[in-house]
Amino acid sequence: MDGIRRRLQWYPHDVWRHVVATDWARLAQELPFVGRTAERGDDLGSRVVAARLAGIAMHLGHLLERRWPPYAKWLGTSLTRLPRSGAAAEALHAAVAADGWREREAGLVAGLRALNRMQEGAGLPTVDDPVEPFWDRPYRGVREAVIVVLEKSVEDPAVRALPRGVGSAEQWSDNVDVLTRSGRRRPSP
Repeated sequence: MDGIRRRLQWYPHDVWRHVVATDWARLAQELPFVGRTAERGDDLGSRVVAARLAGIAMHLGHLLERRWPPYAKWLGTSLTRLPRSGAAAEALHAAVAADGWREREAGLVAGLRALNRMQEGAGLPTVDDPVEPFWDRPYRGVREAVIVVLEKSVEDPAVRALPRGVGSAEQWSDNVDVLTRSGRRRPSP
């Protein structure tokens, strides 16, 4: 039994890299939307996007610490108690508490930069700065290079073949009934 517990204690190395890359891909998909939605008059939408991105960043912080993230009720508390990832908590808090989209974006960017430094400290490949301007628009986005360097570091062909951005069960669903009942994650016959 100890061998099984040890094997299930954390993701295999290449799977870990894949799920970290997935969180970065998820962040890349929507970071520019914090500003784009607000500029279109959808402040509520901007706040929702910022909160979702903060949640993904918190998940990423747990992954970088090699800790299973708890469900939403304890996610913030858990993040602040992690030895290194807690450094991103203040910036993420500022992002979700901000009244304006520029402050929300700035908080998210600061949090992502802190997580990028942690990723390097965890021995995973990364880039100097994970954030770049979003084309010629006044928003910021996540550099694709952050995802690419992680994907290129995966050696297992089966893991390399996994689709970008899909990841683990908790990365594609936050439904408690799905996450706590493995049978509900299996395809229907």
